[in-house]
Amino acid sequence: MIIAIATFRCQEDKKQDWLDWLAGEDGLVKTRAYEGCQLIETLSSPDSSTVLLYEKWDSVEHHQAYVGWRLANGLGEMLEEMLESPLEVEYFDLTEI
Repeated sequence: MIIAIATFRCQEDKKQDWLDWLAGEDGLVKTRAYEGCQLIETLSSPDSSTVLLYEKWDSVEHHQAYVGWRLANGLGEMLEEMLESPLEVEYFDLTEI
């Protein structure tokens, strides 16, 4: 299992549009049904236009396949209009500390 943290730095006037899309029928409902997705949670900063997705996946390869699927279906173009900087994704291993 891996943890993926996706950081979306939205344009100020686009944050709610992004949250609405995530909550809609094409958003996280489809993500949660995608093969390898164990969990996805949305974190929204009250002090900025940043939205984080905290994600648990079976593997990096599952997550990357999912991202590729989303990009092939137009998400990249939509994000270009909504974000003030490129999407950032970091991968983490869960530690037993």
